[in-house]
Amino acid sequence: SDYRILMDGMLYEALPGRPVYTLAASVLFRIPFVRELCLWTRCIDAGKPYAMRALRRGHSLMVIPGGEMEQIRTKPGHEEVCLSKRVGFVKLALQTGAALVPCYAFGCVDLYDTYFAFFGLREAIRKKLGVCLPLYSGSIGVLPKRLPLNVVIGD
Repeated sequence: SDYRILMDGMLYEALPGRPVYTLAASVLFRIPFVRELCLWTRCIDAGKPYAMRALRRGHSLMVIPGGEMEQIRTKPGHEEVCLSKRVGFVKLALQTGAALVPCYAFGCVDLYDTYFAFFGLREAIRKKLGVCLPLYSGSIGVLPKRLPLNVVIGD
């Protein structure tokens, strides 16, 4: 996502010399080409053993807890964060003593036009397989619109 790319760069500036990895859905690592793309962009499996190993090695992790639910429900002009059942990352931080630094980029929902065609089918696939099939378009195809974002980083 654009949010991940934006935050990735900021975290590398804030944590020079410290590896930062992004947690990605486990299912993505079972798809051959997608797996390689994830690894190439410094993503690791979001499963607890992988995240725990990375934290124990002193790596920083970026977690986008809304995941596929936020992707499929995104509406331009409507900021929504889906966290009600996403607390595993908090438990992991408590177990390892890792700091949690909340970050949010306001305006990301406006970077693309989203479509709700076949929403019921796509939602069923999301629930069954844990994979989102978003329908969207940007300024030119999959390129995002050029709009301002307001990034907030907590302490």
